Amino acid sequence: MMMPIPERKLSSHMYRELENAIVECVLPPGTALSDRELAQQFGVSRTPVRDTLHLLESSGLVERGQRTGWAVTQIRLQDVRELYELRALLEPAGLGRIVDWEDDALSKVASMFDGFSVPMSQGEVEQYLTRDDEFHQLIIKASGNSQLTRAYYVVDRQLARCKRFVSYQDDSRREDSLHEHRLVCEALGRRDEKAARAALLDHIRTAEDALTGAIKASVPLSN
Repeated sequence: MMMPIPERKLSSHMYRELENAIVECVLPPGTALSDRELAQQFGVSRTPVRDTLHLLESSGLVERGQRTGWAVTQIRLQDVRELYELRALLEPAGLGRIVDWEDDALSKVASMFDGFSVPMSQGEVEQYLTRDDEFHQLIIKASGNSQLTRAYYVVDRQLARCKRFVSYQDDSRREDSLHEHRLVCEALGRRDEKAARAALLDHIRTAEDALTGAIKASVPLSN
């Protein structure tokens, strides 16, 4: 006889499924979310559905109106600006530790973006996007601060949703981004924390400008 799956495990599965659907814009901004329909879809009671929706709300991915009920959070320029402000506060925390790494480990960081051509071939784009994510995760995890890492995850997932929504990064922005990453890596390779921090903050600022510009051009959103 098959044992029933505990609701706690089903709730975890439901959270991952809904989070991915929201970040990938399978559930676009503004999509209404019914706890009754979600309970039927996932085969659970409405209580774990509501718990999941509250968790998604705490991650900034869903919101609840007094009259409209649950919905996927709208993309707002002010939210995007605040998320990048958080990135600028969180990411530099790991740089001081990276510059103290052993030579072999540091040389791997310094060369993370070597080998990409300019302009990138179509086959390189997906590899570059993966490397981009790996690089920023490496910086955050180098801080050794688990609370900071969790906070960054929330910020990163929200920004990933915004980027997906507007099909962020054309070829010119991708090439600029590659150059910015290389400047950070080169500074880290020299063990120059000050220069690495300046280059990283410059990268975050230009990424913010590019994304907010893409959002403004895509749809008439409010500040």
